[in-house]
Amino acid sequence: MSATSELDSVHYSDWLALFGFFPESEALRYAQLPNENPADASARLSEKLQRAREVVSKITGRASIKPKVRKLGQEHAERVARLQAEPTFNEHLIGMKSSDFSWVELRKLKAFQPFLNLEYVDRLVESAPEPTDQEGTVAFCLPLRSERLPAEVLTGFNPNSNTFVISSGNLDLRVVGNFASEDQASGRKLVGFAYDFGLPQISVAEYKGGFFVKNGYHRAFALLKKGHEYLPCLTVSTDTFQATGGQLPGFFPVDLILSDQAPLLADFLSGAALKIPRRRFRATVSVHAELQMVGM
Repeated sequence: MSATSELDSVHYSDWLALFGFFPESEALRYAQLPNENPADASARLSEKLQRAREVVSKITGRASIKPKVRKLGQEHAERVARLQAEPTFNEHLIGMKSSDFSWVELRKLKAFQPFLNLEYVDRLVESAPEPTDQEGTVAFCLPLRSERLPAEVLTGFNPNSNTFVISSGNLDLRVVGNFASEDQASGRKLVGFAYDFGLPQISVAEYKGGFFVKNGYHRAFALLKKGHEYLPCLTVSTDTFQATGGQLPGFFPVDLILSDQAPLLADFLSGAALKIPRRRFRATVSVHAELQMVGM
């Protein structure tokens, strides 16, 4: 193995990207090509982009597409009750007008997230239950917090800059809130931020008649690859697009996902998706305290 290819194997991983739905210039901007022969790599990617865009150009009639939905059976009532009793469960319901637990047809779910990490998908496919294992599938998609696998988290403090740093290879790390308190012994005031990983349950949001994967893209796609037809999930309904989670930077715009050419989760298995290398990342939360004198 050459030094360059060894470096790439350390710093790059394969991703699936729904580049057929992107303008070419935007796709080229998102693709992170290895350093060797960048002009050749860019030319090859442009050819693939053209084919992917041709696939998407033939798509029509998706504005009204809806998956089949049926309620989760009473045999899962105990798990549902335990999920609803968890302290973080209500975070799923912020901005929602209704919610339920359902089986939802996978291939007709719309997708506003354009990228999937294939290394992570492959690990999930290995651990995903078979389509005949209904109980295992429900546990895979609707795990209790006590069933969530521990994730590596590194923490550090720089006394020179008064900065806490929290880092993880799990890109689902996020700031989930803030707090203000008081030290009981000294009476000193305390302020800070809470961090955690995203909610572990897969959720699907209904907005203006469309059904979108809200949380759990990688697990949903792993089930699709494994041959599952339906996804057990929390289904929520909202009149506010922001509540779907689809407004984040880098996601498809709302006009596209409500259109006749809306991207679907199943498109990751089609010619509309390209496998590309992207540099590996770590999620990092930094909390910095600094005293400043501000003029009045």
